[in-house]
Amino acid sequence: MTHLHGDHVYGLPGLLESLGMWGRSRCLEVWGPRGLKEYLEAALARGEVEYPLKIGEVEPGVVLSREGYEVVAVPVEHKVEAYAYVIVERDLPGKFNERKAEELGIPPSPLRRMLIQGLPIKLPDGRVVTPQDVVGPPRKGLKIVYSGDTMPCEALVEAASRADLLIHDATFASEHKEEAEASGHSTAAEAAECAAKARVKLLFLFHYSNRYSDLSGLLVEARKIFRRSYLSEDLLKITLRRWGTDSLMVSLSKLDG
Repeated sequence: MTHLHGDHVYGLPGLLESLGMWGRSRCLEVWGPRGLKEYLEAALARGEVEYPLKIGEVEPGVVLSREGYEVVAVPVEHKVEAYAYVIVERDLPGKFNERKAEELGIPPSPLRRMLIQGLPIKLPDGRVVTPQDVVGPPRKGLKIVYSGDTMPCEALVEAASRADLLIHDATFASEHKEEAEASGHSTAAEAAECAAKARVKLLFLFHYSNRYSDLSGLLVEARKIFRRSYLSEDLLKITLRRWGTDSLMVSLSKLDG
C-alpha cells in the first residue's frame, strides 16, 4: 500500500476476507505506511481471515529482500505519508553458450552449472575452462518504479533513475495544474518530466481523474515531453524481458476479468 487514503485502503479488508473464502492457505504479506496495521486489525476484528496474514509497516529503504529482487520504499509528496516503491531485480548471469561448451568437450553435468555460477572448471584431460569461455556478459536486472499518489518531487526522479518502467500518477491535465498541486497529485506533463529527467525507458500513466472520459489528451500531453509514454488501464499486463545486456523487449496483453 502506498498510503492510507480511503480510495486505496477501504476495499482491502473485504478482499482479505474474500481470499480465504476463495481457498487461499498460503501466508499473505501486506505492507504499507504507519497506521496500516492498526486500521486492518480494527477492520478485521469482527471478521475472519482463514490463512496466515502478516501486516508490515514500511520505513524509507529496503522493505523486502528476496533471492532475485528487492523492494525499496521511497517517501514521496502527497497530502499524507506516502511512498513510491522501487522493485530492483538482481543482475542475471550471462547466457550459457551450449554450442561452445560442446566444442570444448564439457558434458551436460554440474560442471556447466559451476561455469554459470562464475567458477572455473578443470576437465579430465587437464584443460581449464573459465566462465568467460562459455558464458556471455551478465544481464542487467530490471528496475520498475511505482509512484503511488504524488506531486512532482526530486526524490522520485532520483529513485527512478534509468528505470526500465516508471508507473506515474497522472491525475490531471496541465490545464488543472493548480488543482493537482492542491490535492497532492501530478499532471500528465509532470509525470513525463519526471520520466525524462530520470532517463527511464518507458512511462505508463495511471490514476486519472474521472472528469476525463477521453484520456487521449493526457497521452498527447505526456508524449510532447516524453515520447515513450503510454496509458495504463485495468487488467493491462506489461511483460518486460531483458534482451542482451541492456535492451528491453516489451509486450502488452489483457488479463481475463
